[in-house]
Amino acid sequence: MPPRKKKKTKTISSGIGEPSEDDLPSARNNNPFIFASSTRPVIASVLPPLSSLCVRVFAENIQKLYGNSTTWPIAAHYLKILPDPLLARVFAMLRMVCPTLLSAEFVTTYFFRGSVMILDNSMPGVEESTIQKLKQMGSELKELELTGFEKFSDTAFASAIAELPSLRKLILRGCSQVGAKTLAAMEKHCGQLSVINLNNTAATPVALLPILLGCGPKLEVLKVAGISNWTDATFSRLSAGLDDNFKLPLLHTLKLRGLSLSDASINILLALCPNLRRLDASFTPIKHPPILSDPSTKPKLQKLSLTSTQLTMSDLVSILSGLSDLRTLSVGALGGGQATSAAMGNSSAMTMTDETLRAMTGVLAECPHLDNVNLAGNVKLGVTGRYDRALETFILRVGRKCKILKLAGIPSLQSKDLAGLMPADEGNPCRLKDLNLNNTNVDDTAAVFISTCSQLETLSVQKTKFTSEGLFTIIDACPQLANLDLTSCRGVSLADRRRFFEVWHEAQQDDNEA
Repeated sequence: MPPRKKKKTKTISSGIGEPSEDDLPSARNNNPFIFASSTRPVIASVLPPLSSLCVRVFAENIQKLYGNSTTWPIAAHYLKILPDPLLARVFAMLRMVCPTLLSAEFVTTYFFRGSVMILDNSMPGVEESTIQKLKQMGSELKELELTGFEKFSDTAFASAIAELPSLRKLILRGCSQVGAKTLAAMEKHCGQLSVINLNNTAATPVALLPILLGCGPKLEVLKVAGISNWTDATFSRLSAGLDDNFKLPLLHTLKLRGLSLSDASINILLALCPNLRRLDASFTPIKHPPILSDPSTKPKLQKLSLTSTQLTMSDLVSILSGLSDLRTLSVGALGGGQATSAAMGNSSAMTMTDETLRAMTGVLAECPHLDNVNLAGNVKLGVTGRYDRALETFILRVGRKCKILKLAGIPSLQSKDLAGLMPADEGNPCRLKDLNLNNTNVDDTAAVFISTCSQLETLSVQKTKFTSEGLFTIIDACPQLANLDLTSCRGVSLADRRRFFEVWHEAQQDDNEA
């Protein structure tokens, strides 16, 4: 049976005609050569509010409204008088449905008001001049999120931010030209900032220093990931400008992912944050952070990401010990350093072994709130599985209690290791909602174990040995399963991978008729 044809969804074209099918998100994701993910709608346990349904209907039909000289003036009038919170929801839905078709004029005319503004590079209608026009929102704007505008100048961002004195939240993630001018404008005109995201920009540590000094008592979130100029040498100028007693008392989230900072520099940052709860130091040269290892100084972390770092296994266990509030842990590809392609492809560089996993299991089993664990890429796990069953024990004592479990890229993971998902009694059901087994050695034998995860919503089995028969067993038992990634899953025919839920439904009908 050939795939069912989908109707084209019309979306706003800003007066330049209807979009092609390729403009729509559903069509952009429909290329079988990119990935093979099958989805199905699942009946929600709670009905969405009527306002949400209205917003969706409006977004899905805006092309018809915009092209009609009778209906558009009415729709435009209501857009202009919508309360700010509802207008933000309408804009969010339009960005999701037709981001490529929202012109700069349309956006500035109808949506440049309220306390929140979000723009990203999925909207080609947004130009550098659009960024500069943000200044017209003035003191009304409290939260600004600009993402992925790599070609817009530092001057453009600086000129807009200089006219937005009430900003509390500023996200400039991926705006790679953001640098000294923008940070100077932030320091001079935005003294109320509590959330700052400069990931993948050109912000230097010394340019950030005046902002920390000015906003320090209010700052709650600081993200400076992926900035190439953050090294021990450049960071020393920031640390030299800080008083010995300076603290960031409210800062609870710190993202340092991908920075070339050693233990000494990271330790200085951690010492500034006595109430830190979320830390991402993945892909950094961190090896032995004293503050995280010392029971008297370690923060009460709820989220910790140390993926592809070179921590010793004894330090890792020491860091995790006593983190009773821990909810999210990412320790993938340990030993990979800063994740160069050579390091990530070198299995001998990886350092997490079954012995380490056994020690971690005992510690993490004492974390009652842990619900998200990522062990992906630790290729040495499971090598001694036939002897000590470290992976099965981890899944039994820790993994099945989580909502999200990522075990991708562990070649020695066997189907029998997933036996830990099975409940010891009916009163102890598995909580998993998202299970990632990509690039592992599991096959249909694992189906009976995964089928006990009745709350499962997303299952990823790229490049595994599953066949349709095993996957049918899982779908039969998991009514909430809505996303199934079958990319390069050779036990399922290429034609069926993106429509597997339909294939399952057809098989059910055939069984009923038989």
